[in-house]
Amino acid sequence: MDPESDFYISYSCPSVYKVDLTSFKDMLLNYTDIIGGVAFSSLEASFVEYVTSIVEPVGWKAIWRSTKNTSPLDTEYDFIAEVTNVSLQTLEADIIVKSIIIDDGIAYNLDELKKKINTENPRTVPLIELHVVSEDDFEVEFEKTAIAIEYVRIFFKHICRPWDSEEETVYTEEILKSRLQLYFDMKNNVLPKTMISKIKSILKEGSRIVKELKTLYTEMQVSDSESEINEDDLMHSLTLRKKLEKLQAKMEMLENPVIRTFVTKKYTPARSLKKQPKSTPVTYVIAKEFGKDILEKVLSLESTSVLEFEHNPEIAFKHSTTGDKIFIFPGIYECDNLGWLECDISVQGIGMAADIVLEATGNSDVLLNCLAEKIMIENISLVGKSGLLSPIVVHHGETHLESCIIDSNGAKIGILLLEGVEASLENCSVINSTEDGIQMRSLSSFTIKSSKILLSRRHGMQIDAECALSPNSFTKIALIDSQITDNGGHGIFLNNVPIAEISLQRPSGDFNVLGLFPWLKYQIEDTVMENNGENGVGISSACKKRDHLLSESTLLVPSNCSLTDDLNHSALSDLLNEINISIDNLEPN
Repeated sequence: MDPESDFYISYSCPSVYKVDLTSFKDMLLNYTDIIGGVAFSSLEASFVEYVTSIVEPVGWKAIWRSTKNTSPLDTEYDFIAEVTNVSLQTLEADIIVKSIIIDDGIAYNLDELKKKINTENPRTVPLIELHVVSEDDFEVEFEKTAIAIEYVRIFFKHICRPWDSEEETVYTEEILKSRLQLYFDMKNNVLPKTMISKIKSILKEGSRIVKELKTLYTEMQVSDSESEINEDDLMHSLTLRKKLEKLQAKMEMLENPVIRTFVTKKYTPARSLKKQPKSTPVTYVIAKEFGKDILEKVLSLESTSVLEFEHNPEIAFKHSTTGDKIFIFPGIYECDNLGWLECDISVQGIGMAADIVLEATGNSDVLLNCLAEKIMIENISLVGKSGLLSPIVVHHGETHLESCIIDSNGAKIGILLLEGVEASLENCSVINSTEDGIQMRSLSSFTIKSSKILLSRRHGMQIDAECALSPNSFTKIALIDSQITDNGGHGIFLNNVPIAEISLQRPSGDFNVLGLFPWLKYQIEDTVMENNGENGVGISSACKKRDHLLSESTLLVPSNCSLTDDLNHSALSDLLNEINISIDNLEPN
């Protein structure tokens, strides 16, 4: 067949397979199977093995989305192509270009286009530039081909890093997990646009430096062969390497999900809604469906404020300002995350907590972050999921929960209180944590009334000691008419206690041991602590790193910041400031 005789201009693009890989778990599993434990030098060979086992070697059509490096013309175009061979050695394919796709109404000289395009036809192009055409594929024969190519494309565009070739990176499951998590956070717009732009700037600058280094290495090899090593080139290469290492360190911090949570806060504008001041508070009404009965109920509760009706609680949580109220009617609401509550608001479920469920479904590490001076939450269930750090983290101020269910549902911690915050539970349940039901950092305060903490795999409560003793600084806990039962470890566990030695075995329900520590103020009334895996109050005097709160991916920490510091804005301030200052020096795309 004469390829030139079949060439034509197309003014529309045929339909292609739209592959939407939305399952983080499935993608991580597949990438681990394909390249888990493989070093960069063997990366292409592993992907080739995967591709050749799935991709049809010949007989399918594709849209070739050319780049500046591969386009046969003076700019990037899309082409319709027939695939004649998929390489068994590289991630490339041989194609015959059949048509160029151009905008309707633009005049082109067909003969001139044919001459330019067909000079190298057939040609070899990168596999990731091909998008499989679904049109006329009635048997869906090439769908698996499209999915396999998409896995390769996502990896090299979003998971692979510019410095991987320099470092001979080994793709462990931990590295794949943290990078894939970041990809999903960017894809789903979990991160602020400014932060996404900064990340892209880091990667773009890294690619530029690696490209310059490769050119420099080539020139230095030529000079070396002629015994003429250029000292300026050597110094320039060292400077570039240093810049690349700094970019790599920043990126590895941002790939760490817990660190990223705090950096995200730094990048989040104070309040974009301040540009749109409200004359009166707003009451957000959340329901699956709106009927007359719901409207009547809302009007009976609130008749003075402006009403806004939403089906998605995320919108209300993220847009609310001081004085606003959120009313949530029964239903199961799937939420990527509920953002950062920075303003004093109240959230009230209209009904029973068990019937009003806000369930984490996204890839964020925390469902709800609380930073306001005072937040009131009533009659709702916050449900986590496996892989989540916590359904609710209190970073600042006071958070009060009444008649709520905090179901970790496989998350590590039910409620996490950071240093210096206050919280209270009344008539609540905290259940099903894979680690602790409640974790309290030092100098925090928690009042628990008529509530239950149960079914945690480790401890019901873990309280961190205050090592730097101060006569006016205390961690405070009040347990009134509550139950801490059926947990895998101790009912209460005191962590990092600054004493040489103390018995770990205490009688069940013996709260008197809490009185041994001057940094802890406590009030215990009518509270039961029984049927836990370990008796009584557990105590650890060892200073342990909180590695379980950090991703296992590589983390470079400045010398003035210890991993044993508390996970809050104060303890991470130096680290975050260093990230922000250095990243801010980069221009966004």
